[in-house]
Amino acid sequence: MFGRKTKLEKLRANAQGDFLRCKQLDTSDRYNRMFVSRIAMRAKGNLDKIFVQGARAEEKRQQDLAKAVKEGKRGFPQRDKHDGYNSLKGTTGVVLSWVPEEYANTMFNLGADYQIQEKSARQCIATADQLAEKLMVELQTQQKIELLNLLRIALIPDNTNEETENQK
Repeated sequence: MFGRKTKLEKLRANAQGDFLRCKQLDTSDRYNRMFVSRIAMRAKGNLDKIFVQGARAEEKRQQDLAKAVKEGKRGFPQRDKHDGYNSLKGTTGVVLSWVPEEYANTMFNLGADYQIQEKSARQCIATADQLAEKLMVELQTQQKIELLNLLRIALIPDNTNEETENQK
């Protein structure tokens, strides 16, 4: 109807408003710091999820690309863009999170590049660390934001094998 927002539109507006509100809060207040911390953790989860979505979307795009080449088509599928919204599961239920499209598209493209091996895990982590720094400044949080823990864990060397070798 006229002037009425759907429930999804309201949730999106609230998620975006929460993120943008962090820029204006006085972080010397304890409650404001707690709010900013919550939004920062949502943004972290959102960006990690966007990375995975980018990888999956690129996998599908590559299949579509192969199909188009096989069929002799001239128009190739383009890489998608991300709007920055994602639903996240938390302790209180499902919440909607938003990050600016610049951040979302950076992570989305990073996931896609990782999927097709244009970027290594270390390159992705380095780019994600730069993005996390920007995010910390924008949200005015002192809390460390560490993106792409799924890749960081994969890069940790297996110390148990080294210890076993040293003991022999």
